[in-house]
Amino acid sequence: MNYLIAGLAKSGTTILFSRMQQAIRPEPITFFEPDRDQQLLEILDAGSGNTATLTKVLIGRVSSDNESLKRFERHIVIHRDPRDQFISMLLYLFYDFQLNGDSDGYKRARQALTRKVENPESESTIDLYNEVSQLVGRAPIAVFNNLHRVQQSYIKTFAPQLLRYEDFLDNKLQAVENYLGFGLANSAEVPAEYKRVTRSRAYGEWRSWLNEDDLAYINREWGETIERLGYSLSHKPSPLSISEATTLKYVAQFEPQL
Repeated sequence: MNYLIAGLAKSGTTILFSRMQQAIRPEPITFFEPDRDQQLLEILDAGSGNTATLTKVLIGRVSSDNESLKRFERHIVIHRDPRDQFISMLLYLFYDFQLNGDSDGYKRARQALTRKVENPESESTIDLYNEVSQLVGRAPIAVFNNLHRVQQSYIKTFAPQLLRYEDFLDNKLQAVENYLGFGLANSAEVPAEYKRVTRSRAYGEWRSWLNEDDLAYINREWGETIERLGYSLSHKPSPLSISEATTLKYVAQFEPQL
């Protein structure tokens, strides 16, 4: 049996991968984020007979053009409220400073993040994302429009079993467990080598971040995607208050060591 987990970055794919790895017995052969057709074909060959494989891919690095994805017998897409995924992606950008050894860029980005944490209502999250992404050489906020289109195309092409990240955290797993044929209510954690991806392990954090201008942009640009995935739009910001534990303390691990 060949099991496949897919999702956008920062949507819960890694913790789902860990849970499934613990649940499948005998333990499967695992593959973490392959993205070439030939790699996927080799995985399918490895899963012939009684050997199980478990593969995690990122939508955007694989797409609906990957015909070999249709051959996986169990295929799950885990998706998350795009507003929470956006916040997590913003903070994970700081990892690039460590990869690039860019201490000066990290300090400037951390200063910008500090301004947002200290003044969440007056500082735009959209502007913060654009500032940090520019410092690390990544695409600005508009990149999410394409990611959302790619995700919808992927779901339409493969018709996978869908799992909401929020339902996963709340252990509302009956539908996906029936599909898989085994339970997922174990306590498996993200492996040590991937611990950097773990942050709040919660949802709804966007309500603490997005001011009126942020919401206006997001509703205009992502509203259709948000509603298609089953989430509700918000037009009026909540009182904003950002935790240092899941922001400044989280990105501290990515400070380049000179």
